[in-house]
Amino acid sequence: MIALYTGVTGLSAHEQAVDVIANNIANINTTAYKAGRASFEDALSETISGGTEGTNPMQIGLGVTLGAIDPNMTQGSLQATGRATDMAVVGSGFFVLGEGDNVCYTRAGNFGLDGSNRLVSLANGMSVLGWQADPVTGAVNTSTTINGSSTINVPIGTRALARASSNVVYQANLDSNTAVGNTVDTSFYVYDSLGNSHRVDLAFTKTADNTWGWVATGADADPAVAPAAGTLVFDEHGQNTTPTAPCSLALLAPGGATSPIDFAVDFGSVTQLAGDSSIRAVSQDGLSIGWLESFTIDDTGLITGSFSNGMTQALGQIAMASFTNPTGLLRTGGNNYLPSPNSGVPHITTAGHGGCGTVSSGYLEMSNVNLAEEFANLIVTQRGFQANSRIISTADEMLQEVVTLKR
Repeated sequence: MIALYTGVTGLSAHEQAVDVIANNIANINTTAYKAGRASFEDALSETISGGTEGTNPMQIGLGVTLGAIDPNMTQGSLQATGRATDMAVVGSGFFVLGEGDNVCYTRAGNFGLDGSNRLVSLANGMSVLGWQADPVTGAVNTSTTINGSSTINVPIGTRALARASSNVVYQANLDSNTAVGNTVDTSFYVYDSLGNSHRVDLAFTKTADNTWGWVATGADADPAVAPAAGTLVFDEHGQNTTPTAPCSLALLAPGGATSPIDFAVDFGSVTQLAGDSSIRAVSQDGLSIGWLESFTIDDTGLITGSFSNGMTQALGQIAMASFTNPTGLLRTGGNNYLPSPNSGVPHITTAGHGGCGTVSSGYLEMSNVNLAEEFANLIVTQRGFQANSRIISTADEMLQEVVTLKR
């Protein structure tokens, strides 16, 4: 009896649908979990008549099968955690995880630093892949290929930096009423390549109307080397027409540091107006030794470190992956995915580019399971299972009647 076996297919399909719903409910609090949806389709039909002109085909269905389990890849709500290493993808895209030759993809951004200061997934210990910044310049080359060894290191408390001065900016006024031959003195500090500070004494001497000469000396300067010197020329409005000048400090005892220290002095904000002379260096880009104290992650996944010497510098860039058909990805457990023939190959890029969304540091993406909707689906599926069981019991009663006909 066909109805008996048709009812069995209904029980099987609805049982599988309940399994999908149960899995959704079980993962209601799973980070970045994407709910699944069971879709049914009818099975092959028994054709009694193929139909003729004026009559329709006569077919009896042979039941139902589970046609597809479609993941719902819509955005989950964000939950604030306050941890800089926790990250959520806002929009499309996946983080890239790797360990050796194994690479997988995830939306779950519960990351942290391991004992080697690598950025890793706290769920499975796999490294978060991306691009490491140049330790000196902070430049990040995102054009290089990502593989399982493309780890990101955030060396909190372990990385020392020093940088020689290359630019000094002055902001001041030289009194236009100063007599020719008079001098105004000031000083500032620069750093050599090892982070040692050196005092530079700068003397401005008025040599003619609207013209001042300057000479840079210092206690650490080699007396055998002529000091750096130059001229500032001002127009009739008191504006400097020679805004930038090269300067060099030849060190007497470099101690292994680069000697001399070559830097540019920006005099663009120095004026010659009537009033007291007031001149000082407002900034210079050299740095003493510094230790990485903290870091932040912006919406592009760029990791920027803050050092004890006041410096900020890029440490690395987190990689993102996009797929032509993300619903075609293969779940592997642990909130991870692998490409399948229907997902397309991964396109590696940075957050905010190439179809990938942005990164929110200090947040985690929550499950997108709608609990009310799942319970409603559970009720409907339960009723469907119940109705199909009634088909089997009815078919059984009909068979029983057939068996008892000869009595």
